[in-house]
Amino acid sequence: MPSSPRLSLRAMAAFAATVEAGSIAGAARQLNIAASAVAAAVDQVEAEVGAALLVRTRAKGIAPTGEGRELAVRFRALLEDCDSVLEDARAGAATLSGHLRIGYYAPVAPAFLPGLLIPLQRANPGLEVTLTDCSADEAQAALLAGRLDLILFAAAPVRAGIVTRKLLDLPPYALAPLGHPITRGGATLADMAAYPLVLLDRPVAEPYVTALFRDRGLAPRIAARANTTEMVRSMVGAGAGLAVLNMRPRTDRSYAGDGLSAVPLSGDLPPIRLLLGRAEGRPKRAVAVVQDLLLAWAEGPKARELIVSQKG
Repeated sequence: MPSSPRLSLRAMAAFAATVEAGSIAGAARQLNIAASAVAAAVDQVEAEVGAALLVRTRAKGIAPTGEGRELAVRFRALLEDCDSVLEDARAGAATLSGHLRIGYYAPVAPAFLPGLLIPLQRANPGLEVTLTDCSADEAQAALLAGRLDLILFAAAPVRAGIVTRKLLDLPPYALAPLGHPITRGGATLADMAAYPLVLLDRPVAEPYVTALFRDRGLAPRIAARANTTEMVRSMVGAGAGLAVLNMRPRTDRSYAGDGLSAVPLSGDLPPIRLLLGRAEGRPKRAVAVVQDLLLAWAEGPKARELIVSQKG
């Protein structure tokens, strides 16, 4: 058995306005539409219900039956409820809410990501953020599996199904304790190779730094390995050796309070490229907003402050 056609909100509004105004002409003026459109809507409602709901008289215009009056009241309540739903939807669209899951490359993201996300959360109290430190492979796998919404990862083979945008190219620099001889001018990798090296032992950083020296025929002595930037900086500050890093934080002190210097390196040294990635398809609004926020930040002066430019 075929289902009955559904009434449009416009037809309900026309019927309710006719009952309230007492005439088709009055409803037409109220709704700012043609009287013929109101009459057609009233006829549609009556056809849908299968009964006459309005009594039409030449002298008194239109009078609703008891059923017609009750239906008009219910239509009006339904229309007001619909308006309320739309207002809530517009309010929801104006603010961000829900759960945003971001995977990040630990050696660089803590220098800027909190400073971008916290103001966004203050403006959108319903937005919850989970931040996960992960390698490029882990980040991409989690993104494609739906466990992450957005990833910040150092350049690696990008898997199918992921849309990427470049955030920053991060050239290498030498990290040294205050007063170290290498801080007196621009340094080279050959200069660094004369001193012990503290190696950041991360999936991208370790092979990157190793290749920098190896490709130039250099073999520095590895004095220590650490898998966090904070520990590398503290080891360097304590005098264990020098380090090669790619983004400087907004402090020249280690966790232990020792002074540190970021020394530009000369030579044509390849940078580490930091990428922003999301799954293909239309992103949810919070993902799109954070993506645009990060891209705008990467083009501005705050991002450049974290980069130690190469010499020469």
